[in-house]
Amino acid sequence: MSPGTERRLYWTIAIASPLAILALWYVGTAHGFATPVILPSPGTVIGAFVDILRNGYSGGSFLSHLWASVQRILVAYSVAVVLGIVLGLLRGRYRLVDAVFLVPAEVLRPIPPLGIIPLLILWFGIGELSKMLVIFLSVFLIVMLNTQAGVRSVRPDSIRAALSLGASPFQVFRYVIFPSALPHIMTGLRIGIGTGLTILVAAELLGGDRGLGFIILDASNFFRTKDVFVGIVLIGLLGLACDRGLQWISRRLVHWDGKP
Repeated sequence: MSPGTERRLYWTIAIASPLAILALWYVGTAHGFATPVILPSPGTVIGAFVDILRNGYSGGSFLSHLWASVQRILVAYSVAVVLGIVLGLLRGRYRLVDAVFLVPAEVLRPIPPLGIIPLLILWFGIGELSKMLVIFLSVFLIVMLNTQAGVRSVRPDSIRAALSLGASPFQVFRYVIFPSALPHIMTGLRIGIGTGLTILVAAELLGGDRGLGFIILDASNFFRTKDVFVGIVLIGLLGLACDRGLQWISRRLVHWDGKP
């Protein structure tokens, strides 16, 4: 199979898959396999989205709800990525730095981020800081550990070869260690954005009157399942857009990954 044919087949299947799911959804609701309260039809969900887009939800415009969620994930994710990459590089390169963060990171890692929420509420209340902190913690650990794994994957022979050719420690880091760790870092960023959006929804369920998570919680309280689906689909599309964007960046930054 030629590369062009394989590419066309790939995109055909990628487009046909969600269309098939929509078709099954439509057939299932049209023939009454599920009540509208449990599973509204695709047309009903689209109508609910148009209504929210035009009239807003619970006193807030659609853009205000969307921006509230985007702002929370953007701030928490950005800080987590910067600190996670820096500490991951240091932990992977210097054993003493790794020793400092080993126990705290390994203790926090198996704890579900949602399990930390009650403590954050006690310390910081139910405002924006608590929501951002729980997102930050979940993304930070993922990015840091992936970055550390990337640094540890560098072959010692490559470092020794660079040093024998007269490279300075900074040049070894710039031209050997960091490029070798970059594929792992990009993987951590992609996993982190998905985890961050998952935690975002849970964090927004805690309180407040803005955000996609708020729409889901408020609509579920009043059995407005169509609005619940709107919030779920929007978060899914937001996650898809972020992941595709990071993948596009990864293909350009790590263009050598996977090539012989």
